[in-house]
Amino acid sequence: MLSELVGNAVRACGDYIPLDVEVYVTTYGIAVNVHDPDPGALPRRRDAPLDSAVAERGRGLGMDDLLAPGWQVRRSAIGKQVRCRVPAEPG
Repeated sequence: MLSELVGNAVRACGDYIPLDVEVYVTTYGIAVNVHDPDPGALPRRRDAPLDSAVAERGRGLGMDDLLAPGWQVRRSAIGKQVRCRVPAEPG
């Protein structure tokens, strides 16, 4: 999950951009926030099926949808923030 969000930010903004990454434990699971300086380069869900053996790209955010439903993009002081929450297993 974290590698997908960071990889998307680097692909969208370039190799030498400043990123701010936050990962922390909450009462409901793990929170991941990735900030980058380009508020206009928004992540997009693609139509690539998750089980497609031929798709080389476009499945990462679909996987994020399964693991962290409801991920979102917000403006931040840096530019934008992609936020997701991975729910904890009841136990």
